[in-house]
Amino acid sequence: MPELPARRIACFISPHGFGHASRASAIMEVLHRYDPSLHFELFTKVPRWFFRQSLTGPFTYHALLTDVGMAQASPLHEDLSKTLQLLNDFLPFRDDQITSLAKKIAKCELVLCDIAPMGIAVAKKAGIPSVLVENFTWDWIYRGYLRYDSRIERHATYLKGLLGDVDYRIQTEP
Repeated sequence: MPELPARRIACFISPHGFGHASRASAIMEVLHRYDPSLHFELFTKVPRWFFRQSLTGPFTYHALLTDVGMAQASPLHEDLSKTLQLLNDFLPFRDDQITSLAKKIAKCELVLCDIAPMGIAVAKKAGIPSVLVENFTWDWIYRGYLRYDSRIERHATYLKGLLGDVDYRIQTEP
């Protein structure tokens, strides 16, 4: 009998620390345990080696910045001006980039996003269901900085609008 093609799930993972990648890897491991035919398409800037050490199932790695998060001067100090500069270059998402990514994931059945909002936009464009896994969202984080610089509001508003397009949302505890 011919081998069935692998079922595919696209995963857009925040590169902001390894916590999101750890959580996404744990979810992928459980999904793979239930369905060994799953193949994961990983879109992230988290290093490939992290997933080689974390996943037992097959995956394809696509180096892609999926969100900016917060620029940090040190682990305990944010750099708001640098964050704004990065956000101004990153948002709103370019239509051509979202369209190109939607074509890349056309054979996927689901898009899993670990706080990376880009995945939601790509899933919507591709007509594929999306799942957002989060213990916070960037719009919520950015709104906490409004008192320091009101220019961050447009980015928070844009990202909040994307959250309305997600099909399923799983809010975890920090």
